[in-house]
This record gives sequence, structure tokens and C-alpha cells, in this order.
Amino acid sequence: MSHIEIYKIKGKFYKYEVKNFRVGKQVKHRKRYLGPVSPLNSKKNVGRKPSIFVSDLTQGEKHELRQAKRNESAFIRDRAKIILLSSEGKNAKIISGKLQKEYAKILKIISDFNKKRLEILKRKSSGGRPKRITEEQISDLIETADKIPREVGLPYSNWTCKLLGKWFSEKYNEELSSEWIRVLLRRNGITYTVPKHKMMKADEKLRGAFKKN
Repeated sequence: MSHIEIYKIKGKFYKYEVKNFRVGKQVKHRKRYLGPVSPLNSKKNVGRKPSIFVSDLTQGEKHELRQAKRNESAFIRDRAKIILLSSEGKNAKIISGKLQKEYAKILKIISDFNKKRLEILKRKSSGGRPKRITEEQISDLIETADKIPREVGLPYSNWTCKLLGKWFSEKYNEELSSEWIRVLLRRNGITYTVPKHKMMKADEKLRGAFKKN
């Protein structure tokens, strides 16, 4: 059975469809957001769609999202933060300002989550160049590869393709494969080699003293 319940969030009222179902001896509830009780837009905003929120999270989803907030991938971290903030009643405009992300992108992520749930945290890997990467971003990558990592705030002495990929992902929220980065570097005359350490011969006097002992 289902019924309509009204919740007050930050002084405004919203409608939810609540379905009751039994699991063993326990009665549980599943909520689905239906919209505001009254229009949220003022006259000057007539025609603008009200912000949407993620549907009710399960305990398992909350746990996965909290774990995802600490993921090394900026793509996963940002999506987890957006979903959790929306579940707390914060609208897309507030989330956009808090995370410095595009408003339209926030709405899309929330909408996609309501359809696909945690599947939106998964990203298909690509061995090639992402379509959305710009020539300016590629130039920035090449210029950065020609510097020392410490010059861009990273505690390393040398670059690797994997480290460059991590830097690019953190800055642009886009992922590049190590192979594609390697191709870009070769095209621009940059190659990384692993330094080989040569064993130095010991001083003749020290060698002689060692033999006597």
C-alpha cells in the first residue's frame, strides 16, 4: 500500500509517495519524491523548473557513498558528495555553489542517480582521448610535463604517465589513460626513462684494508 506524506525542509513543504512493505516481521518504507506542495518559483521565475532531489537512500547506499567520498578519483568523489548533499535536502543551486560545479551538471547527476542508483559512480574506461578534452587542456598537460612535479605543488621529483594522469584528473575532472598520455608526450618530444644507478668502484686503499680484515 502507498500513501502521500508531506515533509517540511528548510521552511518549505514537499510531497512524497510512501510505500509500506513487510520484510519478515518488520514493516519498512520506501519514499519517492513527488514535488513541492506549492510552486517554489516567484513570478519572475515562471517557467523555470524547480530543483530536484535524490530519492530516499538505503543504509547500504549511504555507506557506499560515504566510502566513495574518500575515493582517489575526483569523478567518484564529486558524484558521491552531490548525492549525499541532495539527500540532506540541499537543492542543486546550493550544491552548485558549495562544490563550485555547474548547476546543469548537478541536476543531471541527481536525475541519473534516481534512475541508475550507484551505477553512476562507475565510469567506463577509455584507451583513447575523451571527446570533451580541449586543445588548451592538452597544451597545459604538455607544459606541466616539462616541469618538475614540485613546481605544481606535488611532492615528487619526477613525472610518470600515471602521476600526470592523476594530476590531470584532479585539475579537470577528466580521466586520461597512461597510454594516451604517453602518446601525447611522444608527439611533443617528451619521454620518461627510469634512471639506472651505476655501482661505483670502492677506493683502492679501502679495498686493500677490507681484504686484510
